[in-house]
Amino acid sequence: MLFAFRGIRMFQVVLAVVTLAAGVGGTFAAKGYADNRTLPLLFVAIILGGIFLWCFTTTLRAPTSYVAVAPERTRFRFAGFLDTVVDNRDIEGVRIVHRNILGGMGVRTNFAGDVALVSTWGDVAEVTLRRPLRVWLIPRLIPVRATRLQLSIRNPQKLVERFGEPKPQRPQPAAPHPKMKRRGSRPR
Repeated sequence: MLFAFRGIRMFQVVLAVVTLAAGVGGTFAAKGYADNRTLPLLFVAIILGGIFLWCFTTTLRAPTSYVAVAPERTRFRFAGFLDTVVDNRDIEGVRIVHRNILGGMGVRTNFAGDVALVSTWGDVAEVTLRRPLRVWLIPRLIPVRATRLQLSIRNPQKLVERFGEPKPQRPQPAAPHPKMKRRGSRPR
């Protein structure tokens, strides 16, 4: 089964606007450096040039984002941020969650194992994994580990039917406060 991302064209338009802004800003910074020979403008031009190249390649890669499910493996691909194959036994389950418009688009993370690869809002598939997956927050610079992936794919219900719901997590008992020692019936 092949699942395409919903709203990927809008995500691509946003990336194209950022690419255009970085290109124009980098060009003006390079022109300012050429006219005045001020070193900070050279650094700004180099940084904006790097952002331009990265956004340009990500804009071209965005339409090739998908989730492909085979009998033994599943491949996750999202722009330049994630392209990996996972054994289906490492997928604990999938459930549908609602993603708010204020959550944004692209790669979103809480740095605690939850990563959202979203190109639009609405119902998304949340894939729970046994082993963490490496997702690039900034490709080849900043990786994050994901144990739950939120994916804004078309027909997320079919992915839930394929893998089933994840088993509910048992809450861990809270550890007692280290300064509280019990002697008898009252804490000290």
